[in-house]
Amino acid sequence: MSLIHKLCNALGENNKPIYTVMAVACGKGTVRPVLSITDKKEAPDARKYAALRELMTEFIGVPTTFTCGLIGESLAGFIAGKGSQAYKNAKAFMSFLGICAAAGFFVPKFCNLGMPPIMKKLMPDYDPNAVATPNPTANNKPAFGQMPLNNTVKSNYYNVYRVKSNSPFYRAGMRV
Repeated sequence: MSLIHKLCNALGENNKPIYTVMAVACGKGTVRPVLSITDKKEAPDARKYAALRELMTEFIGVPTTFTCGLIGESLAGFIAGKGSQAYKNAKAFMSFLGICAAAGFFVPKFCNLGMPPIMKKLMPDYDPNAVATPNPTANNKPAFGQMPLNNTVKSNYYNVYRVKSNSPFYRAGMRV
C-alpha cells in the first residue's frame, strides 16, 4: 500500500464529526477576523469591533462545541452495547447531535450572555448600535452645470428619470 492509501485509510477509520467541526471553527477563528479588519468600507472602530466579536465568538464556540460533542459521545452507551458496530455508529451519531445542539443553541446562548460585558470592557467607547452619520461628500449629485455621464437627469421621485429628446432611448420609443 502506498503512503497516500495508508493515510486515507487512517483518516477514514478515525473520522469523528468533532474533528471536522473543530477544523472549521479554527479556520473561521482566523480567517473571519482578518476579513473583518481589512474591510476598507467600514470605519476603523467598526472594523475592530467586528473582528474582535468574530474572534470572541470562536473563543466561546470552540470549547462549547467540543464539550457538547464529547457529552454526546458519552451518551452513546445508553443506545447500544459497548464493543459493537451499533455502538460505534451511535457514538458518531450522538457526537453529531451534540455538535448540532452546540451550533444551534449553546454557542449563540453563551455568546449572548458573555459577549456584551466582554466587549464593553475591551472597547468601552464604541457603541455598535449608534447610527452612522452619512458622508456629505458621497452625495453623487453632479456639480452645477454638469450633466451625468449617462445623459439622464434623476428626478426627485423614485424610479423616474427624464431623458433628453435627442437620446437613442427617446427616439426608439423606449421611455423609462
